[in-house]
Amino acid sequence: MNENRYIEKFQTKTNSELEYILKNKEKYNEKAVSASIQVLTERNGKTTKIETVENEIQAAKEKKIVQQKKVVEETKKKSFLTEDPNTPELHSKKVIMLFSAIFSTIFGAVLLMYNMKQTDNSKGRIQVLIFGILYTVATIVIIDLLNIKTNLALIFNFAGAGILTEYFWNKFIGKEFKYRKRSWVKPAIISVLIVIPIFLAIIYGG
Repeated sequence: MNENRYIEKFQTKTNSELEYILKNKEKYNEKAVSASIQVLTERNGKTTKIETVENEIQAAKEKKIVQQKKVVEETKKKSFLTEDPNTPELHSKKVIMLFSAIFSTIFGAVLLMYNMKQTDNSKGRIQVLIFGILYTVATIVIIDLLNIKTNLALIFNFAGAGILTEYFWNKFIGKEFKYRKRSWVKPAIISVLIVIPIFLAIIYGG
């Protein structure tokens, strides 16, 4: 049932008490305010005060609806994922960021190169490949020479991922490029199969 239980309860209240609720409507829930309006209207008819309160409530509701629509529109603008079958399937920036952080920047570079192949950016692919190799080699050398801890090595990986997603992606693919999300499962399996032998070689070879 949708019945307002406040209506019967408010029958015992004085006009002054009900008017106080309307005057301080922000402190009360919607049903309490609605019941106050109904009881006062039954007693005194539709007064100017009641009409003013009703107009204020309606204006507040409309304002809230407009704000909600704006939030939805802004969210849509920020999201570049689409279901349009005419758009290419790409690995998202988030996936590239995670692969770079977990494995190394070169892995993220490979994913971005795939994206560039799908968007016909041959020039960008070469630049990303060169960057991925040089950055990964430089990271390994610095970590080895300075004997840096793993958590600091992750910072290098995240920095590399940031360059891939915020510079190369935005420059060659486009910051607001619409695309369909490609599955990360296959690249993850391949990456694990590549990394495991390397780790085993380091452990048993050292």
